[in-house]
Amino acid sequence: MSYFVQNTLSGLKKLLNKNDQMKIILDEGEVQNVSCSFNAPIQTAEIKKFESENNIKLPNDYKAFLTLHNGARIYDLIDDDGTNIGGGLHLFSLDKIEKKQEVEYISEHGIPIAHLLEDCYLILDIEKLKGGNPNYLNILEFTDLEILNLNFEIFLDRYIISQGVGFWNWPIYTAENYYRTR
Repeated sequence: MSYFVQNTLSGLKKLLNKNDQMKIILDEGEVQNVSCSFNAPIQTAEIKKFESENNIKLPNDYKAFLTLHNGARIYDLIDDDGTNIGGGLHLFSLDKIEKKQEVEYISEHGIPIAHLLEDCYLILDIEKLKGGNPNYLNILEFTDLEILNLNFEIFLDRYIISQGVGFWNWPIYTAENYYRTR
């Protein structure tokens, strides 16, 4: 099976200027400057070591990402002075994953692989991975776990296409309730 995570990241990188920044359009027409940065790749041997030490088999699409970039920051918001003002998706390096696993309320739900929005974590569901369920990705917001029914590369692709907007919430908004929830 081939994975399109490389194509997704390659497409994003083509849109970045020489400072690894770009303009995006957010909800309701807001235009924002963002930056993206990508860590160096990690060797397959290091991924196998991580899996062995943590008694887990990481999903293949996520391993494909790690062999391209052992972590990344996508759509960090930048103010007019060029200062990072937060936001975005922060995909952890394997070292950072190990540190985040030490936080009990996070690790009891699975393996934290990213931080996004405010106080949300992207979580690999260990039980689903062990059972071979391809929809293994969840979002942990404070103590609420939201099941996404996605894998890593589909989440990443949709996150990039939606320009960092919480696309997983879109189905709950209708013309009747959208304006009441703003």
